[in-house]
Amino acid sequence: MSGKQIRTGALVIVLVASVPALRAQDTADAPKPAMAGDNAASLQFGASTEIPDTRPLAGVQTLSLGSPAASHSFLLPSFGVTSAIQFTPGNNAAGNSSPESTTFLSGRLALNRISGRSELLLDYLAGGGFSSHSSQSSSLIQSLDLSESIRGGRWSLTLGEQFSYLPASSFNFGGLGGLGNFGVNLAGVGTTPGFRQDLIPNQSILTSLAARISSATMAQTTYALGYRSSLSFFGTYGTLHFTDTGFQNSSSVNAGAGYNYLLSPLNSMSVSYGFSRFTFANQPFRADSHSVQLSFARRITGRLSFQIGAGPDVQVYQAQLVGPGTLLSWGLNTGLSYQLRDWLAGFGYTHGLSGGSGVFSGAETDVFSGHLNRRFGTWQTGLVMGYARNRSLQQTAINVTAPQSWFGGAQINRQFAGFGNLFLFYNASRQLGLSGICPPPACRTSLTQTVSIGYNWGFRPIILQ
Repeated sequence: MSGKQIRTGALVIVLVASVPALRAQDTADAPKPAMAGDNAASLQFGASTEIPDTRPLAGVQTLSLGSPAASHSFLLPSFGVTSAIQFTPGNNAAGNSSPESTTFLSGRLALNRISGRSELLLDYLAGGGFSSHSSQSSSLIQSLDLSESIRGGRWSLTLGEQFSYLPASSFNFGGLGGLGNFGVNLAGVGTTPGFRQDLIPNQSILTSLAARISSATMAQTTYALGYRSSLSFFGTYGTLHFTDTGFQNSSSVNAGAGYNYLLSPLNSMSVSYGFSRFTFANQPFRADSHSVQLSFARRITGRLSFQIGAGPDVQVYQAQLVGPGTLLSWGLNTGLSYQLRDWLAGFGYTHGLSGGSGVFSGAETDVFSGHLNRRFGTWQTGLVMGYARNRSLQQTAINVTAPQSWFGGAQINRQFAGFGNLFLFYNASRQLGLSGICPPPACRTSLTQTVSIGYNWGFRPIILQ
């Protein structure tokens, strides 16, 4: 069966299973769906939240701290300018420290549309970068996060899309700490859907000067068996396509089913099965993953959100070069968000099979990220870090290697009246173990330091109703 047929079948099953939602009885006549995502808005740093997060633990979205009680439909435009100076840039194979400057102009549009039984979240970002280096032309940035949640009776349906067009890896994008610095922070007036990172094409190898398109389409349906329990089913399709030669294009299909159970008002658990298939352009090789995970979550609205899931992972390879066709491995997915007064902290870690970030034809991947923020009135400071290890597969690589990449950064922000925001950011990153596999300038191997300063103009949210 081809990858396209599997993708179509998985999404059709999810959509067909959700049809009864359109004919379900009125919500008042049915038990409240246990852990069915009914509000994807997130809290503003330091603001109180009153609506608890009820996303299913065995679903496509990560858990959150909750959402503000006053939710309205709104439209929020913002604009930003960021200037960055990079030392020991990745496009310099000689490794000298000649600085390179880049200026980014960006525009952002957020939409949160709420009705009686549905919620639409949209976050679109567009921008362009202009480099001082003669060998680099201007670069474009496109990013779209979209989700639609529909509820009816015992059923809920979530459809989503995460798309990006970037000139470099999204993992610590350009040494600028990711796309979060491009535009006003949307926390408090809405947020992106927060899809699980293991369902999105992996880009944790720091490839630069390599424009790529990443896309992940998702569908999920949840059925409430009662107040405490629910069933979740989902299907996703993702692609990572490079516009430049020398990189490995890949696609993935994911499908899963899980049983969610509310142990107490604060604690929940789930048992889930997941299937993933990775295919690669111009290659007969294919990798399948069959995993079972037992997960636990603890949620205290506005204070704590913690989840952890782990279990065995059976990997099946077809048309491999060498090595066994079936391997027993393990998978893990965990994350934490914690807020106390003016402090906000969080981390996430995943382990499992991935598409190889365009460098390998599949990889065993570990990704860790964390942040710590502190607010002082209109000032805010923050630390951010990330680490990734991608071990190539012996089924597709002659020499098995496990390159590592890491980054760390510090930022200070000053908020102004309305939604104005001035920030200064320092970032350092490095990558080890890629010699002879992905040499400069495609992959950065030396220590890279970036200092950036930017200002974002935002407007007061336009209330739609």
